[in-house]
Amino acid sequence: MVKLAGRWLFWGLSSVGLCYMVWSLVFSDHGYLVYRQEAMQTGMLREELKELLADRERLAEEVLRLRNDPDALEELVHRELGYVYPDEIMLIMPEGRSSEVSGVKREGSKR
Repeated sequence: MVKLAGRWLFWGLSSVGLCYMVWSLVFSDHGYLVYRQEAMQTGMLREELKELLADRERLAEEVLRLRNDPDALEELVHRELGYVYPDEIMLIMPEGRSSEVSGVKREGSKR
């Protein structure tokens, strides 16, 4: 009888221990669910890193182009700062009518 009670005690405690180990494997602070979440976050960060590296490469090429090509620098000054030559005329269009120029339709306008 003592031998039978010892077996039941052994198997009962083993079952409880196994259940605790499975629970902690899945739900603990270092368990499977946290692992999956961190794996997804790592994937998103790697994609963001790829985008940032591509953006950095594009900006480095633009800097080289601006350093070596005076025409590119001139175009940037005209576009960003609004500089014009004395023989040029600058037209400032109102916001609502920027898609139409003197009755001529641009692509995508609904007129």
